[in-house]
This record gives sequence, C-alpha cells and structure tokens, in this order.
Amino acid sequence: MFIRNKQYPQYFDIQNSLLSTDTEFWVTNVSFSSMSTACLTIKRLEITKEKTISIGKQHIKYSKNKFILFSNAFLTILRNSNQEIIGVSLEKQENKIELYGQIQNWISVLMKECISLDFTCNYQILKLIGRGSTANVYQVRSKIDDINYAIKVFDKAQLETDNQVKQSLLFEIQYLKLFNHPNIVKYLGVFESKSQIILIQELLLGGDLDSNIQERKLDEDQIKIIMKSILGGLDYMHSFGIFHRDIKKCNIMLRQQNNYESLCLIDFGLAEKANSENNYLFRYCGTPGCVAPEILRKQQYGLKVDIYSVGILGYQLMFGKDPFKSNTTKEIIVKNFLGHIDFSDTSSISKSGIYFLKGLIEIDPQIRFSAAQALKHPFLQPEINKILVNGNRFNVHIRKEPLKLKPLLFHNSRNQSPNNVSKTSPSKFHLKTDMSPKSDREKSNIDSSRLISKSFFQRNYKKMNTK
Repeated sequence: MFIRNKQYPQYFDIQNSLLSTDTEFWVTNVSFSSMSTACLTIKRLEITKEKTISIGKQHIKYSKNKFILFSNAFLTILRNSNQEIIGVSLEKQENKIELYGQIQNWISVLMKECISLDFTCNYQILKLIGRGSTANVYQVRSKIDDINYAIKVFDKAQLETDNQVKQSLLFEIQYLKLFNHPNIVKYLGVFESKSQIILIQELLLGGDLDSNIQERKLDEDQIKIIMKSILGGLDYMHSFGIFHRDIKKCNIMLRQQNNYESLCLIDFGLAEKANSENNYLFRYCGTPGCVAPEILRKQQYGLKVDIYSVGILGYQLMFGKDPFKSNTTKEIIVKNFLGHIDFSDTSSISKSGIYFLKGLIEIDPQIRFSAAQALKHPFLQPEINKILVNGNRFNVHIRKEPLKLKPLLFHNSRNQSPNNVSKTSPSKFHLKTDMSPKSDREKSNIDSSRLISKSFFQRNYKKMNTK
C-alpha cells in the first residue's frame, strides 16, 4: 500500500547519535494541550490500523492516558516514489511507530523537537553564506514547504574530540527549542547523519547590525529602537535564567535591511544557565572589548553580564567609536578589565541617553540595570506632550496619552468644592496674562519658535471650576 522512501536512512546507526537522550517513548499522566487532531493510518509492531490522534508541543495523545513523548525521538519524513510526503516515522529506544495520512501541518512541530534524519531528501543547499571556527552556514531551500532557510553545519569528528564544543552545541539546541520571541532567531530543527549535525534556522536577509550601520552615527530614535529590541530579547532569555555572553554587533542580525525592529539575537554558542556557584562550561569567555569586567576579573557573575555588553554596544552607537579601542588585543582586554569609559564629550547626546548608558555599563553588577529595569528607563519611553510656540501661535502636538494634570484641591472641604462640584469635574484652561511679554523690547528677545515642556504648561495654565 505504501512505498517507503528509497533513501530511508538505514546507513546511520542511531545508537551512535551525539544528540539523543535517555528519555521514555511511551508516557502517562501528561498535562496535554492539543494543537491539532487527525485520523491517520498507524503502523506499529507490524500491525496497521486507523486511529484518531492529537499532537501537542512535545507529545502525541495516542489514547486516553497513553502518550508518545516525541521530544528527542528520531524523525524520518516518509515519501512515495513521486517524492510526495505520505507520513512520518518516529523512533526512540527500540520503540518505533509510523504515521501515514494528511500530516504536513504536524511536520514543523515534530521537527522542532525531534532529531531529524535524511537531510538531502528534504533540503537543497543553495550557497555558502558564512564560515566559523566550529560551523559553516549555508542558505538552503526546503523541499517540505518550498521556503529558504539558513543551516549551520557542524563536523561530528570535531565534536567527538572536543567535549566543550559538543556540550555548547547541545546547550544551543536546548535553548533554541525553548525560545519563542520576535527578537531571537527562530529555530526550526536539527538533522543528524553519520558525519554531520545540521541546525535549521530562519534565514535573516537584512545582514548583521555592523554592516547595517557601517561606521555611521545613528540618531537617538534609531538607537532607542535597537536598544529596546535587544533588551526585549534578553529580558525574555533572562526570564529562563539563561544568558547569551556574546552580545556584539555581528551577533545581531536583521530580518529586513535597516529595519531595526526586525532585529534578532543569534549565535548561542556561549549561552548557558546562570548559577550561584559560577560553575560554567565556559567561565572566562566573550569578545574582548565587549565583555563584562567581572568575567575578565574571574569574579562570580550572572545575567547582568549581558547588560554590560549591551551598554558597550550602546556606547558604540551613541559615540560612534569603541570605548576600549586600542592597537592590540592585550591592551583592549586591560582597558576592558579596568572598565574606565570616557564620557568627556556628551554634547550630542541627551542627558536621559547618558543616564541610560551609564546604568548599563555600571561596573558594579549589583547596581547595574537588569534587562527589565533598562526597558523601563525614561530614555526608552515615548516622549511626553510638548507645545511648540511658533511666533504668536501655539501648535499643540497631542500624543496618544492625554495630558495628566492634577485636579485643583480645595482645602475648606474634604469632599466638595466651594460650589458643591466634584473635585474631578470637567475643566477649562485659560492663559495667564503675565505669560505674554509686557513690552515690545521683551517680545523681541523671545525666540519665534521654542519648546514648552509639560511642567511649563502646568505652571502657566490654571484650572477653572465649571458648574
């Protein structure tokens, strides 16, 4: 009835997998939330039958209290002789089940949690787009949904000889499975073969932040968008107790060029769960000139190391230069270790921006902002209402939030105004007569166009009672 894919990957012995974990296949008593239900043909133990089953985030509900835990199971996408998808095979710990039918909308859920096999039947490599010390990056075309993706290809021979690199890859996969945030690169799944491990991720076409900026100085509105996007992703990561430890311009990519709201954090090779024992796979790590001083000083550190790195990036954006620039890496590390940053020329930067930046690069981690605190800083908040005085006209630029003025308080009564009107009754405003210059000479000394703040507005208008 069904024709098995001719390239079904029998050549790879899953017992030699670097990615598999010792978890059960059949489980009970699961808190299950269904994402999709389908009537499928199921083949198990040489018995074939039709059955209605449901899929959740990590489980398939097989019967009332019997579930398949497909996380870290081996997934093979089954095709017929015309290379059409007809089903999937799941295998773990000598347990195996095949599901046939209209299952295409299940594949993305399964791929994210499983270890997929048979990469070449499902993806076509288009071109090399990057090289790294442990992996090469390619652009590929999916034969499953006809969409382009990026893949990171790791050589298993290197992973088998370097346990730290292997463990960091396992951490990266574990964390990427967990994350679901617009400012973190989207993870699609992982393939394993006899010689390679291949991570599938969304293809980010906008380039990295470094190439988008190209040494040009950005205005504060653009910097605010970048800072909010980075801190938003980090705040989400930190909510899981995980830090990145390598925040820098080339580890931040855009989905669309020059669209800073589409910014994504990438490269989680140094990501790890923070702990109070300072027991990490990589303890002394990061990029010289971007790393928090407590790492270089080999002190205990936590999530706020990422915030310092964001502060360094913010300094680069605001000042258009590196705070620890030097001719040698050794000198950069020494300056980074000391943490002395030049704030002598701040004429082109707002006071709020400087206070924000200093809160990010505070040497003492106890005082340094957290991601959540930084996101609430006034520098990143919408501007308050302002009134532009242009000649003798007032142009009021009203924002979404209405101007909040304190109601007039009456001291002769706790509950009523003198006219028995509610203290929060509707109000009118009138202009004080002493606002206008008293002479033509004084009038000529006033700029024809200037900004009046909210406090100025409150000082020069008074509230009137209305019946």
